Amino acid sequence: MSSPDFERLEHRIRQIGRDIFARARRAEPSPLRLAWWQRQFLDWVMQDESLKVQLFRFIEAMPQLRGPRAVAAHLRQYLRGERHNGRSLPPLIDVATGYSSDDSVHARAVALAAQVGSMQMAGQFIAGATPAEAVASILRLRRAGMTFTLDVLGETVLCGADADAFARLYLELIDALSESAPAWPANPLLDAAPFGPLPRVNLSIKLSALSPKFDPLAAERVTEAILGRLRPVLRRAREKGAFVNIDMEHYAVKDLTYDIFMRVMSEPEFRDWDDVGIVNQAYLRDSERDLRRLIAWVRQRGTPITVRLVKGAYWDYETAQAVVRRWPIPVWTDKWRSDRHFERQAGVLLDNHEWTRPALASHNVRSLAAAMAMAEQKGVPPRTLEVQMLYGMGDPLKQALIELGQRVRIYTPFGELMPGMAYFIRRLLENTANEGFLRQSFSEHVPEDVLLAPPGPRPDRRRTPLPQAHAYDPDEDDPMTPFLNEPDTDFTDARVRRHMADVLRTLPRDERLPAFVAGRRCEGGAWHEC
Repeated sequence: MSSPDFERLEHRIRQIGRDIFARARRAEPSPLRLAWWQRQFLDWVMQDESLKVQLFRFIEAMPQLRGPRAVAAHLRQYLRGERHNGRSLPPLIDVATGYSSDDSVHARAVALAAQVGSMQMAGQFIAGATPAEAVASILRLRRAGMTFTLDVLGETVLCGADADAFARLYLELIDALSESAPAWPANPLLDAAPFGPLPRVNLSIKLSALSPKFDPLAAERVTEAILGRLRPVLRRAREKGAFVNIDMEHYAVKDLTYDIFMRVMSEPEFRDWDDVGIVNQAYLRDSERDLRRLIAWVRQRGTPITVRLVKGAYWDYETAQAVVRRWPIPVWTDKWRSDRHFERQAGVLLDNHEWTRPALASHNVRSLAAAMAMAEQKGVPPRTLEVQMLYGMGDPLKQALIELGQRVRIYTPFGELMPGMAYFIRRLLENTANEGFLRQSFSEHVPEDVLLAPPGPRPDRRRTPLPQAHAYDPDEDDPMTPFLNEPDTDFTDARVRRHMADVLRTLPRDERLPAFVAGRRCEGGAWHEC
């Protein structure tokens, strides 16, 4: 891009961004609404990072606690433990958790308040515990000018029966929503795009819900098990005119997820179906390679799909896993790099919008304004671009985008709190992250010009610290170099899996192989020091 074109684009990004901010400020909730008080609570919690961590740990554990005594005991242990770190508690928490007995009236009252408060906060991000409650939330969204994609909470299953139950639930949701959808009030912005009508029913599916062993080490077996449950869901969705999006999860199963999606959507039964989509995570270092591979496949397939471009929700998990296993970190460790690659990949999607229909998922005004400005610059037809946002987050931004004539789809999770706790905690972390856009714009009031600047390093930006690996010294009294395990083999890489299979084929079945510990060969079956 030439320098004048770049300057014109940046000028337009700032124009759109300021317009979004102005409209969003006018739409902020008043103190008469629960959302305002929840925001105040999170702002208060963010003032003490250590307290925030302890509080979120308590919330994560709470669904497993039985009875007020257990809740009171855990609340006291998590929060009053701050004293052991040489820190004083905020006066409100100090008084609330100052009960002498976990069975006292005081303790029971505080436990009840903690349970009610946590359920109310979870209700901010989760659209109900039952399909009926989810439908009621969907109708509220449509009345507010937004559409939806429904996500069933619960990201892993433990047995085949659980996976079968999830598959049946997806079928039931498609039937129930498709039956009620014709009665929903029509909205041309939500129900049509330049490329044709949009399904009113939109479902997001995690493949991990369709197999108890979603492991790339057994890729072929897992693929067959998942496809056995996925095909009937896709078949029903196509029959009922519903849209299905395949969610992306942890990096370890990214390639397997793409492979399964491309395989089933290349089958004759589904090859010409365009009401399907998949996710690309811009915070991954290899995400642009994945996107270009996906575009090449779509062109070969001959039928367009939707691509939901996200930044990614598993940053803490991915960095911790990589450090522990001593693998390369798969995500960008500077947030601004994720933002930059999000904009870059949004441009790639817009360049290929006839094949990969862009659905950009973000609450970052700069990211959204950049995509909207690029769409104008590239001559993409209006309403081709879709913005997706999370249920219960950034509601003023949603209202601002609707006023600008932008289609907004809400990622709408529903389910019980227990299986949804991981999702709930991720949303809390996003709302309170040091580098989170919502925190910087609505809580810390960072100047708009700073928030709308092109993604890049800033000296004043607080970087999220990376987890640290700890070396293990088997004899603390022996002055020696700390022992470090050899990194695990990364079987998420198809090349590694093929190499392992090739090696196994060359070995005699009855051959015993020695272990190597600290670079030394250890022979024999009995335990001995090496």
